[in-house]
Amino acid sequence: MSSNRIYPSRFKRGDMASVSSDIYSQLGSQISLADDKEGVCRNCCPRRCCLITCIILLILGALAAALTCAIIFGIPPKQPIMRQCKTTSDSVGFLCDDRSTCIISTQLCDGKVDCSNGEDESELYCGNLPDSLPKHLVFICGNQKTWIYIDQKCDGKNHCGDCSDESELHCPACSGWKCSTVFFNDCDCIPKSRCKNNIQNCSDWSDENTCNN
Repeated sequence: MSSNRIYPSRFKRGDMASVSSDIYSQLGSQISLADDKEGVCRNCCPRRCCLITCIILLILGALAAALTCAIIFGIPPKQPIMRQCKTTSDSVGFLCDDRSTCIISTQLCDGKVDCSNGEDESELYCGNLPDSLPKHLVFICGNQKTWIYIDQKCDGKNHCGDCSDESELHCPACSGWKCSTVFFNDCDCIPKSRCKNNIQNCSDWSDENTCNN
């Protein structure tokens, strides 16, 4: 009975040597490529790591410097927002959070809430008068110690006590009768409505003798 078994053809010795040589050549190429890649990674990774490390150290240094300055010099207090606006009487006022309500300066820190959010009576603006108030709402008197609200300046009344808030240096020229007044609350100008009212307002009686209302 004949056998159906198939026997592979035998390689010649030269063919085997050629195949082995090709295999070794391919393996050598792959090993060489792997070594090249590994060499690139070895050179690349330290550079990246150094760059990242430097950036992190710079950030940490900046934070440490800021923290040191805050400890040494203290954290600066929160400053009030500039809220300058014009009131209905065309005077400088305080703009509320709603960005539409403008109140006069004397309405700040008077114990009565005039802004819808109550910011006119808040600690931010009333905590350390007058320094906590916006600068445009404050007038410093001539003695550099007393202060008044800006809408009290040039209103015909001696709020500062030395009449510096009514002087022509800061106010328009007298529109009434100018004289040396006898009342502390007056300065050197009285409204003409007080002329010839049978009350002495001027030390020389000019308000009763000369002034015409």
